Amino acid sequence: MLKKAFFYLTILVGYILVFPVQAGDTILLSIGEWPPYFSQEFKYGGVGSRIVTQAFALEGITVKFDYMPWKRSLDSVLADSHKGSVGWRKTPEREKLFSYTDSLFNSEVVFFHRMGTRFDWQEIDDVGHLKVGVTLGYLAEKDLGPVTRRNGGKLDVAPTDVSNLLKLIDGRIDIFPCSKEVCYYLLRTQFLPGAADQIGHHPKPFYSSGLHVLFAKNDPEAPKLIKAFNRGLKRLRESGRYAQYLEESLRGEYAPR
Repeated sequence: MLKKAFFYLTILVGYILVFPVQAGDTILLSIGEWPPYFSQEFKYGGVGSRIVTQAFALEGITVKFDYMPWKRSLDSVLADSHKGSVGWRKTPEREKLFSYTDSLFNSEVVFFHRMGTRFDWQEIDDVGHLKVGVTLGYLAEKDLGPVTRRNGGKLDVAPTDVSNLLKLIDGRIDIFPCSKEVCYYLLRTQFLPGAADQIGHHPKPFYSSGLHVLFAKNDPEAPKLIKAFNRGLKRLRESGRYAQYLEESLRGEYAPR
């Protein structure tokens, strides 16, 4: 009898170790401010946050968000203080350390510039002689650093997109790569009326890629969470609610009043 009890206890412990995240569990995800996609000031936390919350909810997992600067948001996953982080593009360097869910949606990054100034580019070295503003922790910082160094330009790193837009308006930088939807939202809401009329963007995308939820590769729970999220995201798309959320966001229904 004792042997049988020990046998079943061993199976139970093994099950808990292999499948520690289950329906009904709550996970803590780090995230940064990036309206209109992600913001604690927005209804549902913005459209990106709502998609993440609902996709996991369909698999019985509750999500809590912890807002912090973007670089710290990524570091928090490696430090094991947060289960994962939301809103990241894939890069070869990140893929060495992190595993990714399917894409929440694509975000197109373009070069913003002051209206009335002549700006054109076709190859990345075409911008290397300019004063280029980038936001700390974003992919553009790594991509454009070597370009400006070899072409005599300057890379100007700021903590937020708003800081870079202010520098652009004031003429302290020449161009600024930013998500098209994000920066036009900021120009409409964080600046005096007329600020958006001073800024335009080049139609050629700097890059366009998906945004993902990522987890540390050495986390044994990561594969199960990724599979759960991907199943939930697929169900969300098939239900029609995914498209509904994006349409509501475009109409400004999630923005703070």
